[in-house]
Amino acid sequence: MPTRHFLKNPEPLSQQVAGYLGEAFGSGRLAVKETLLITPTGGATRSIARALKANGTAMPSASQAMQALLPEREDIASAVEQSLAWAEALHEAPDEIRHALFWKRQPENLAERLKAGRNFTKLSNLLAEAGLSPSTLELPPQLEGGFEEGRWSAIASLHQAYLETLRSWKLADPNQLRLESVASPNPRIRHVVIAGVPDLPSVFAGFSEKLEADGATIDVLIWNPADASETSFDNWGRPEPELWNHREIPIRDDQLHVAASVRDEAQVAIAQLLESPSAALVSADTKLHSALAGEILTRGHQPYLPEGDPLVRTEAAKLVLGWDEFRISKDLRQLRRLIELPAFCRALDTKNPISQTDALTAIDHLLGETIAGTLEAAWAASPEQTETSKSKMRGKVRRLLGAVRSKQSSPALALLEEAFPEEEKPESVQRVIELGQRLEGSPALPKSKNIPTQVFTQAILAEQLQSPSPGDAITLNGWLEAPWLSDERLILCGIVEGQIPQSLDGDPFLPDSVRSALGLSHNDMRLARDAYLLGSLLASRSPEQIKLSFSKYDNEGDPNRASRLLLRTAKAELPNRVRSITTPEATSRSRPRRQTSWKWQLPAELPKVVKISPTQFERYLACPFRFCLNNVLGLDSGPEASHEMNAAVFGNLIHKTLENFAREITPLEEQMLKLDEQEIRQQAQQLLEREALELFGPEPAPAVRVQLANASARLSAFARVQAECFNEGWIIIAAERKLDADASDALKVGSLKLSGVIDRVDRHAESGALRVMDYKTFSKARSPSEKHLGPLSHNWLPEAQIELPSGKTRNWTNLQLPLYRKILEHWYPEATKTHRPETAYFVLPSDPNESGVYAFDELNEDGIYDSAINCAEAVVREVSKGVFWPPQPFRGSWDDPLAPLLVNGGPEDSIHPDSIEMLKGGLA
Repeated sequence: MPTRHFLKNPEPLSQQVAGYLGEAFGSGRLAVKETLLITPTGGATRSIARALKANGTAMPSASQAMQALLPEREDIASAVEQSLAWAEALHEAPDEIRHALFWKRQPENLAERLKAGRNFTKLSNLLAEAGLSPSTLELPPQLEGGFEEGRWSAIASLHQAYLETLRSWKLADPNQLRLESVASPNPRIRHVVIAGVPDLPSVFAGFSEKLEADGATIDVLIWNPADASETSFDNWGRPEPELWNHREIPIRDDQLHVAASVRDEAQVAIAQLLESPSAALVSADTKLHSALAGEILTRGHQPYLPEGDPLVRTEAAKLVLGWDEFRISKDLRQLRRLIELPAFCRALDTKNPISQTDALTAIDHLLGETIAGTLEAAWAASPEQTETSKSKMRGKVRRLLGAVRSKQSSPALALLEEAFPEEEKPESVQRVIELGQRLEGSPALPKSKNIPTQVFTQAILAEQLQSPSPGDAITLNGWLEAPWLSDERLILCGIVEGQIPQSLDGDPFLPDSVRSALGLSHNDMRLARDAYLLGSLLASRSPEQIKLSFSKYDNEGDPNRASRLLLRTAKAELPNRVRSITTPEATSRSRPRRQTSWKWQLPAELPKVVKISPTQFERYLACPFRFCLNNVLGLDSGPEASHEMNAAVFGNLIHKTLENFAREITPLEEQMLKLDEQEIRQQAQQLLEREALELFGPEPAPAVRVQLANASARLSAFARVQAECFNEGWIIIAAERKLDADASDALKVGSLKLSGVIDRVDRHAESGALRVMDYKTFSKARSPSEKHLGPLSHNWLPEAQIELPSGKTRNWTNLQLPLYRKILEHWYPEATKTHRPETAYFVLPSDPNESGVYAFDELNEDGIYDSAINCAEAVVREVSKGVFWPPQPFRGSWDDPLAPLLVNGGPEDSIHPDSIEMLKGGLA
């Protein structure tokens, strides 16, 4: 029978354990070299080691229970090799075995078999905690008879095949070795000290009893700051469910914070932590870690995970896993994620490195404009440079694709070696390379340099990068670490059901109802463990020194349930507690605010604006601040990856096709008016096919093919409308004509030169009148007046206000066609003096029946054109003075792209006062 020792003193648990060990070693009752120390976590071991070192006491051999049962051997199968052995056994199993195990759908490929192998490995590990194995398990009554008995018989047969597979690979199953250790304990272990382990596996209890029978001493140290009765614990220090699952837990309302979201909870927790010079953070819910880490970084500190940072999050892991996935899928979206890694761009061409900026520009062009989905489609859509190619962009694209294609045969590890050729590689790179080399040399895999992606992924997911804690780091401690923390104050987060207490429901093999019969940890035991730990933590400190919190919604927006332990209060206080944890809280789903007073600043001096285009007037009238960011500072986002053309690319495709149509027929002025609808349609369709081939290659994505059919339908409608234009006597005399701001006779609006490109100019064959038109591919037909004149409520510039002859007061929101008319008067002064030029949209909407020429007739009414030019001159005056204020509300139908810049609320709250003064023209 083990000897129990209750640790009730107020000092930290690690110091109490160190004190016990120091006294036992000093008196000779225990020998350091013959003692095995069992702790609940690695953090507990480190805390004890620090305390012993401070006391000048040697540290005995220490481990967690299941790890202590595993002997040191070179041939122990890793978790990946275990999964592969199960997968191989499953692959070779008879049909009746597979049918008994998978009654819905059997694993069909390596990835699915490997997933099943992970589940069987987990099952084997769990049974080992009770000293059992799938081969030797005696079924409890709940699993006897019918489907369950047949399934467990199949698992036993599969386990035997699994063991035989490992033996053929000359590998040992770790759980078999553990069971052998229990049967024949190491005789050099003469003393076992089990320190503060509230959920000791029953297999280790059996191991300890065997040691004790051979003459070893077993001491169990039980943390008991609440001074609970000794009958509250079993012989191994585990809290008794019958007592702890009904015990009151004294939590005051002022100790509990109910947050609306994980972001709220993280903000409050970190604020409380930083207010105290000696406080520790404990997160019971791992889903909180990202929010807590983000808040810690926002406050200017570094987060630290004692168990290590996941290797899978490192650049090296992302490179090898992403490259393996890309080599299989050839998906350009996966390539885009790889290009975001600087190491990948280095590896593509080590002699003449590709600029990451150029690579990102090229891939964004492919994804956002050519809509290529795969490497082959992108290569086909990017032929060698032609006269019509954009040579600069085409060169970047060809270079990137050529480099990627040249590396297609390179395994991921070879690519990683090229990315980090230096002798001193980062630890993450070394770890990934070591894992890969270990897998390459594993007997569980064929002798191949190409490690299956699923296998490499599993190996990397299981790895953590351990590193010493930086001096100013804030540690994210786990729940089981809390008793071992020596800090005066504790901030306990994530006190939600399913985490505190941990729920063990939903296991596909061992439901909670059978765990107790097998000697495994079950829900009643977990509830008792967590009730004991929470009660002991509260007893170890004053109420002011412990704060608890939970959030009503998790980071996915799904509702959380408060831990039932929060309701273990006195009956008289229970109604208030229920109200406090169920009352709706103010939501935190509004825009987040920075926790510092930092405000971002624009450059001290803005670039001088010397020219402006007709379309830019619309942007300034919509919001001068956004105009400054986009058109003065050039801050804009690149095209987003898409499976289809966005509105801009689709519109450009049709514009380019119609430009080519106009250029080809402009020299045929005499024959132009004789062209009929069929001839126009045939020529336009041929030009569309030619343009689509250059943009998207011979095999466009399926969604693009649908859009090309849509474009074809719009061009059929164009043929009908254009035939009508020819019948009316309108001749195309110019297409995509450029107004050069650097020309000697440049046209000015106020002090700024005007630049731009006009889609099309027509001349009437009989009257000689001119008409300027702009192609529009709206989803629904809209007239020029609808696009140029908006409600007065949008007005912020006095000169943009206009009173129409009808008596209505409107607001100029767009000046494109009035300025096109001004350009026409500049190009053709004599013709426009004789006949007032016409302005119109050539609209090709989704509905072909709505296609047509929509004239801006209102512009011909008295005073309207003059008002537009007056508004344009007012805009130029403001731009010339450097006035880009005040910001206007974003009126788009999507999210405001400036929202991430304005996280403190409005622009005045987020932008430095000096920058605001400059935007108002005060520093011009």
